[in-house]
Amino acid sequence: MEKENVKKGIMIIVCVILMILSIWSGFKLKKQYDYKIALAKINLDDKEIERKWLIDADEINMNFNNAEKYVIEQTYISFSPEIRVRKINDGQMYTCTMKSNMSSDGLIRNELETEITKEEYEYLYSKRADNAITIHKTRYQYVNDDGVITAIDIFADELQSLAYMEIEFASEEEAKKYIEPSFVIKDVTGDERYKNGSLARFGIPKE
Repeated sequence: MEKENVKKGIMIIVCVILMILSIWSGFKLKKQYDYKIALAKINLDDKEIERKWLIDADEINMNFNNAEKYVIEQTYISFSPEIRVRKINDGQMYTCTMKSNMSSDGLIRNELETEITKEEYEYLYSKRADNAITIHKTRYQYVNDDGVITAIDIFADELQSLAYMEIEFASEEEAKKYIEPSFVIKDVTGDERYKNGSLARFGIPKE
């Protein structure tokens, strides 16, 4: 409980700083630079080790009846650092997540996520980045035949026709050893164009 309170406190501080930066527009560039230096000094314990594959949702021969289903609305508050809020299953849950320090191969990032209230979500949503769309997607999460928790994301609206398979691993070694299933189109872990933040700004990549 204490660790969760510390995480939430850090997230609140980050969001407050961003709000101040948006108000002090005359000093925005300098203060964003100062903030990024300060952020780099924060030692975040939580790391996300994730691989991502592009898939064809129409070609997946899979029964999702036993999968957990999450309808997600994902909105970005900032891209540098990356801060997003999510409304899940029409308001059953709200989260705020900060990601930073992505490795050169796109495999590892620092991630700090906390559950927030509806009121906190609505306030942060009102400060959303004006150069990006809200992402709408449905996630099906299940344990695959290898015993690994797997997420299938199927996008809607502006990102219709896009679908991913994502897996978070316990270690970098485990991630690199994993052999993907035959139905994937290609591994896009290291392709920044397929990160959700890029999709929100630039849409589906044109191959």
